Amino acid sequence: MRRVVTIASVFLIALFASACSALPGLRVLTGQQDTESANASSLQQITLVMADKGGDTDPVLIAIADRIEAAAGNVDIIEIRQDEGARVFSVNMLFNQPQADTTTMQGRVAVLDAMRRAVELTWQGVMRVSEGDAVLSIRLLGPNRITTLDNGPSFIGVVNSEFSIERSAAASYLAGQRSLNTFYDLIVQGTLSYTAPTTPEFYQGQPNHPMYMLSAGA
Repeated sequence: MRRVVTIASVFLIALFASACSALPGLRVLTGQQDTESANASSLQQITLVMADKGGDTDPVLIAIADRIEAAAGNVDIIEIRQDEGARVFSVNMLFNQPQADTTTMQGRVAVLDAMRRAVELTWQGVMRVSEGDAVLSIRLLGPNRITTLDNGPSFIGVVNSEFSIERSAAASYLAGQRSLNTFYDLIVQGTLSYTAPTTPEFYQGQPNHPMYMLSAGA
């Protein structure tokens, strides 16, 4: 069972949100910054959890996913796919939510803005390769640590939220002012579909990108 964010709640969020159009990670996405150097500091703190063992992922998609991760700094893409039949480009990623007091408006806005930025950077990163697709679909997952009977500690992804938008609408948005206000205006207008589970929903896809988990978030 899923719920769609109400217009009233979105207006409340937009009312207290402050505009933030700068995207510090854009240089990584456009290739202006060396991806290896951008990843160097974070790779010192992470533990490999799983990777694509089939070796069937398009190297172009692997490179794009790497750049999005380096640009965002708080996401970990585990699956990136292009469904040519359905014309849907989908990305599933672990989202490392900022440590903020969500009982306060300031804390809630910080989390929402981090989600916005993760989605925007993903749109930016896949825009060229998704040419010909009709829809961009992004799912944010929360990592949960579990203990398995045969392999000890492991992780599962819990679906946090899902964003779906027509590719042309995402392109138009990226060409304009980017802020928390304008991002959530897309939801109010019905341009961006945002849903979130009301009961626990677990990721059950097929990972095709090397997945790393921050040790601090395990």
